[in-house]
Amino acid sequence: MPGRPGSIWTRFLPDRIAGQIALLVILSVCALHLVFFITVVWSRQDRGEHPAETTGRVAGFVRLLDVTPPAERAQVIARIRSSAPDLGIELPPAGSPAAPAVPDHRAMHLRRLLGEGFNVGEPTEASDRPGSDRVRIVIGLRDGTPAAVTLVRDRPPPAPGGPLRVTIIFVLVSLAMLGSWAALSLTKPLRAIEATVESYGFGQTVQPLSESGPREIRTVARALNRMQERITKLVDDRTKTLAAVGHDLRTPITRLRLRAEMLDESPERSRMLADLDQMDALVQSALTHLRDGRSDAASTTFDLQSLLQTIADGYADVGKPVTMQVSARLPVRGRPFDVERAVANVVDNAIKYGGTAELSLSREGSMAVIAVADKGPGIPLARRAAMLEPFVRGEDARTMNDTDGFGLGLTIARSVMEAHGGTIAFADNSPSGLIVKLSLPVS
Repeated sequence: MPGRPGSIWTRFLPDRIAGQIALLVILSVCALHLVFFITVVWSRQDRGEHPAETTGRVAGFVRLLDVTPPAERAQVIARIRSSAPDLGIELPPAGSPAAPAVPDHRAMHLRRLLGEGFNVGEPTEASDRPGSDRVRIVIGLRDGTPAAVTLVRDRPPPAPGGPLRVTIIFVLVSLAMLGSWAALSLTKPLRAIEATVESYGFGQTVQPLSESGPREIRTVARALNRMQERITKLVDDRTKTLAAVGHDLRTPITRLRLRAEMLDESPERSRMLADLDQMDALVQSALTHLRDGRSDAASTTFDLQSLLQTIADGYADVGKPVTMQVSARLPVRGRPFDVERAVANVVDNAIKYGGTAELSLSREGSMAVIAVADKGPGIPLARRAAMLEPFVRGEDARTMNDTDGFGLGLTIARSVMEAHGGTIAFADNSPSGLIVKLSLPVS
């Protein structure tokens, strides 16, 4: 089995599509939990200590100072500062200037915790600088001694749904990125398979599919490569066989024609020549269809009206009921011999099945439209698409011994039109019959 190309980390990926999708889901869930955890921890650190914990500690220290004799309070405060430097407890001197009051709900908590006998003042700025991040609360002990506590300003609670918002945004971004990665990495081999299959059979050189990706895709690519090799070999063998048969048949057909032309005039001689013409037409039609209507002749600009008039005159010279309506001259670029053959095939069908053929030329936008009309029974609408396929004839009851055709005339005409950038279409004639329209780009 061929190796899996790619970087080193791709070797650790699961081999199947189901395993890669499962790994993608697991990684997404793990990343989601990690970001959620980091967001929650970060939000808690940002908020700091809970206000209830701070006021509880302050209330305990204040009660300790209250029961401590005044002479020993300085030593107690020193010990409190060493154990809780963030509180900043002190005994301010009497007559300290008042600072502007600031809102802080911890003063209400202290009043409720300390109870009666303690006078908790309103929080004020801890410095002369407005907007300081610290507040000061003066608490009167039960003996009237003031004790000041300096606290970090109470931060407002975070907006509801903060971590949830971050998590949702991360989930959306992660899903978008991981989904894009999955779409690009998992579907890239599928797009390559689609492009190869779509381009195969249109004369393009198709490179073998890269057998990479999950095991299922590698298996499909390997099977398609083997199928492409078998089809290419089959087509090459068929082309060589038909080309060899066509080449080999031309020589005996030519010899038989020369021998038949040397015979005296008789009904048998005419039938032999007709059979030889039929054989030659069969070989020529098969080879032309094999070439898909293409020719090695160089493209040139020619007058389409003159070409159609020449075709009509040639049929009229041998007594065929073919007429040409006078029309404007339209120059087109292409291979005149191929276009003449395509139109002749359509005219032959009109004469065989409709009795007559009327040629006309018109311009529709940038296209020159050749119309070949007859007075026959026409073709049912349901069978018109099938009539463009090879070896499909208008009358299924005919045998291959008849001289009416082999179902390749319209197929060759379609191939020639498509090779020139044109189209072929059918329309109903009035009051009866069929119109075959051949369109070519105007030069």
